[in-house]
Amino acid sequence: MKKWLIIAVSLAIAIVLFMYTKGEAKAAGMTVGYTTGDTASYNSLTKYHTYMNAIATDTFAFEKNGQIIGDAPTKQLTYAKKKKIKTWAVISNYNDAIYDFDGDLASRVMSNKTAKKRFTDQLITLAKKHSYYGINIDFEAVNPEDRAAYSNFIQYVSQALNKKHIKTMVSVPAKSADDKNDDWSWPYDYAKIGKYADFVQVMTYDEHGIWGEPGSVASTNWIKSSLQFSVKKIKANKVIMGIPAYGYDWDVKDGSTSTIREWNELKSLIKKQKAKPAFNKKSGSMTFSYVDKKKHKHVVWYENEKTVQTKSHLAKQYKIAGVSVYALGNESESFWKAIRKGTK
Repeated sequence: MKKWLIIAVSLAIAIVLFMYTKGEAKAAGMTVGYTTGDTASYNSLTKYHTYMNAIATDTFAFEKNGQIIGDAPTKQLTYAKKKKIKTWAVISNYNDAIYDFDGDLASRVMSNKTAKKRFTDQLITLAKKHSYYGINIDFEAVNPEDRAAYSNFIQYVSQALNKKHIKTMVSVPAKSADDKNDDWSWPYDYAKIGKYADFVQVMTYDEHGIWGEPGSVASTNWIKSSLQFSVKKIKANKVIMGIPAYGYDWDVKDGSTSTIREWNELKSLIKKQKAKPAFNKKSGSMTFSYVDKKKHKHVVWYENEKTVQTKSHLAKQYKIAGVSVYALGNESESFWKAIRKGTK
């Protein structure tokens, strides 16, 4: 009897420990910090590394022949490896010549067999050389007519990387429906991309930006709608939601001077302008206005600690893989604490 009792107790303890550790892993989720190769992002990494378990280095692009260009931020990668933080290499279709994402460049590497193979082979070489855990494909402004081609491209790249035990993450614009009239989001077939990629990072930021009218960068209902659509098309445990560490400042009179404002910069601006931020209930975001030296009125939209915490919690509500932050560089610890509280 004693022998069976000991076995039963041991089994019960093992089950409890398993459920506890499983719960802990689930609670932690993924917290990805996007970084650049600059000093500011490195300083944020060293200061706040305990708040994230992955970084994505946004330092690579490519040429029309599929040649990968850019530099690996070795200092950041070395530090991340030391702290057991997984690393992802971001490959974007950003074209320095036009200062924007290039849909035609993306189209070229998708459709040309030689360029596609060179691109994929170099991803594998890059990952192996710098011990990247995975590759993050970030093609933006993909041409609407390339919707099917892009899905096939993701399948091709993902399968090639998988054979070499390299993970694939794909960044996609947020949307709540497949709308052929929406040139920005239509090219991304969530279901097919989600089928082949290990993770899909939904860019739930830039709902409004300085290219258009003032408004929330990431309103609560907009994020909810985006996540609802995402988890219908993609397995929830593959979805990652984006959180902005910045806001936008619109010059109402002269749009050319409108600008992005990073987290700490916003705090300084509020103090300098003696502004009175207000919580906008409809969007769940913060906003304020001020008048500059030229007598131009400015309208600013951003997130503070409370709204970041609330929106981070949506990752738990929709039972997705985790959150990503764009981007490390000029945020404070209060920002990271808000994310941690929200994702608990």
